[in-house]
Amino acid sequence: MQFAVLGYAITSMETETYRPARLILLGDDASPRLRRLTSLDALVTPSSPPFFVWHTAEDPYVPPEHTYRFAAALAASRVPHAVHVFAHGPHGLGLARGAGGAAIWTTLAQAWIREQASPPG
Repeated sequence: MQFAVLGYAITSMETETYRPARLILLGDDASPRLRRLTSLDALVTPSSPPFFVWHTAEDPYVPPEHTYRFAAALAASRVPHAVHVFAHGPHGLGLARGAGGAAIWTTLAQAWIREQASPPG
């Protein structure tokens, strides 16, 4: 069984929405080609594993646009996925215990993982 669970993921090096991470990881003079080759949303194929992705809309460091772009790429390739963007919460909630609505992400992820582990039918 292969799958991935991502929270607050930087999935695109092409967007300007989180330039500091791009600069740290790729440098100031990264070519458009390198930025494309290192963007997870550009690497999705129909054989990509299923993904569970969660984020908060208030994240000041990694905008939820990363999650939306990645979800669109997964959908376009018909890759099984679940996406949850919670209205409130800062970046780095971890397990999010006591963090309002986002606190449910671990319960949702657990149910999704069990679903991935169950054979279809």
